[in-house]
Amino acid sequence: MNDDEQLLFKRLIELSNRAYKNNIYTFSDFLSLSQQDILYQAARNKAFAPISYDLFGGYENCERKMVRFGSESDFGYDVEFPIKCIKVEPLAKKFAKEYTHRDYLGSLMSLGIDRKKFGDIFVDGMDAYIYADESTADYLLENFVSVGRNSVKCSISELPESYKRAALKEMTIQVASPRADAVIARVYNLSRKDTIPYFTEKKVSVNGRIVENNDKVLAAGDTISVRGFGKFTLVSEGGLSRKGKLNLVVEVFGG
Repeated sequence: MNDDEQLLFKRLIELSNRAYKNNIYTFSDFLSLSQQDILYQAARNKAFAPISYDLFGGYENCERKMVRFGSESDFGYDVEFPIKCIKVEPLAKKFAKEYTHRDYLGSLMSLGIDRKKFGDIFVDGMDAYIYADESTADYLLENFVSVGRNSVKCSISELPESYKRAALKEMTIQVASPRADAVIARVYNLSRKDTIPYFTEKKVSVNGRIVENNDKVLAAGDTISVRGFGKFTLVSEGGLSRKGKLNLVVEVFGG
């Protein structure tokens, strides 16, 4: 692990120990997929105190997530994740321009907000929805006033159910086997050879865990993320096609 990864490793252990010793919930900042892999490494090494942990980023399909150490069974009470969803919309949509995820990210960073303080950003036309920790969300409500040339306003909201449904595209693919490289190649119209660098560069994760072996066999229910492309869920395995290929149903996340 590099220096940053070692610091995160130690920080997660510290949060686990504090929760266990003080009988209180502790929370990490938002973690990227590669940072979540540090969490799993610590768990595999049995570095944490004997206490539960779970991850959440605002809704179930978020990529960037917080870690919560502690549970109702540990403490006898429940505490929700300190996450708020902020809706960002132009003050005058008639004259507004549509901006990309990168534009919103740049505008947030220009306010001096650390990337670890906010999670996934969903762009929906001229609007955007941003998951942030509670203190950052409160700051955005007062200070996030422009994206590009758009003057914007912020409010507490929820990611619309209609957007969640629209972000899913179901498709059936045919593969020789449910190996990760074969499935990814078919979903994103690549050759299997083209997928290899994504594994070696740690850009592929399955169920939130980095996967470096391209021959990993996928199963129904697995969610696969490929940095630079997006993510999809393997919904079910069907029968064989007339050419002997395996039919797989996948849901691809868009937007």
